[in-house]
Amino acid sequence: MNLESTPTDRRCSPSIILVGVGVVGKAILRAHTDAGLSVCLVDQDLKALVAATDSLSLDLDQWDVSEAMTHPCGLPSVSLIHRPQISSQNPVPLLIESIPERLDLKRSFFSEVQNRLDPNTILCSNTSTLRIGDLADGLQRPQQFCGMHFFMPVESRDAVELIQGKQTDSKSLARAIAHIQDLKKTPLVVRDGPGFIVNRLLSPYLNEALMLLCQGVEAKDLEDAAIEYGMPISPLELIDTIGARTMFDAGRVYWQAFPNRIAPSPLLAGLVKSKRMGKHTGAGLFDYDDAGNRSEGLATECLALVDRYRRDDNLELSHADLVDRLSIPMWIEAAHAVADGTVTDVTQFDLAMQGGLGYRRDRSWLSFFDELGSKRMIAAIDRWSERTKAIQIQPDLRSALTKGSPSSAIAGT
Repeated sequence: MNLESTPTDRRCSPSIILVGVGVVGKAILRAHTDAGLSVCLVDQDLKALVAATDSLSLDLDQWDVSEAMTHPCGLPSVSLIHRPQISSQNPVPLLIESIPERLDLKRSFFSEVQNRLDPNTILCSNTSTLRIGDLADGLQRPQQFCGMHFFMPVESRDAVELIQGKQTDSKSLARAIAHIQDLKKTPLVVRDGPGFIVNRLLSPYLNEALMLLCQGVEAKDLEDAAIEYGMPISPLELIDTIGARTMFDAGRVYWQAFPNRIAPSPLLAGLVKSKRMGKHTGAGLFDYDDAGNRSEGLATECLALVDRYRRDDNLELSHADLVDRLSIPMWIEAAHAVADGTVTDVTQFDLAMQGGLGYRRDRSWLSFFDELGSKRMIAAIDRWSERTKAIQIQPDLRSALTKGSPSSAIAGT
């Protein structure tokens, strides 16, 4: 491929620009091609760019793949053009950034490209942990900037978290919403804040699973409890799917924002230090083969890490106890999100849990807690609140739970 080659006719140039072909970037790319959407793929690594394009196995009767060229943002690019979509009228350009989750890198990237692109371009970050306001700091047109957070595995998650910064204008938001809908996914529009919605619910859940593992609970018992709760896979496998580094960063953001609600498990940092980064590397809490199938039990190296961080609490936990310990922290965090105004409509929780995390669809998420019942939840809170910060609640929430159902206690009705 030749970086100096002439680009395709501008009328056919994709209006969607995707920057970054890492694990998540490639999944986002596939979501675009599966939806028949033309896309300009950009990455600093030409070999990675070509490999990502080749991995798609596109039908060349339907797709034109350009030669590599230098994109206006200064990096190598390849355009993937879906012939049935070709039109002389392109919508407002939209850029999705999916580069490493570091504030300095993302800020530097956006600062550089804002002067190289069409000034109407909507800039979107696929951040899962960084505040949109922090990323927008220094941009010339912060009103055209928002977050567009895809969930892994992208092909199985039909929600995309759309984070509206304080300065994001309605036109930019509408363009981003339309694009998510073009991907045949559902936009989950949220306010900027630590963890947004999904990671805010997820962080105490996954941390609790790691704490329980280090307290002697078997991985299979955690998986069984999670499945009964309604989650699609073990919380430990979910950590591997997300990636230890990403989960560590998300957990740190949550802990820094809400230090009284979580005591971070050292096991996650241990995984990062041991370079057991997750499914995409073949080694996380479980081992994975080349097809992505996990080992039946925890990896031997992981078991050694668990032993290193083991706490001898001499706990006797029933299956019901594990269900309570995994689920109730998420309910408590949802109540906080409503109380502080992050969530204004409790129906957003179903989209977050089902569309973002794959929670079962045959019932509402909050209805699970109504089935548990206030009496059982209060008993669990009383039993475990001294052992874990994640199950401590404020007096007003406890009072509401005592007087009504768990769903009404959250909604304030």
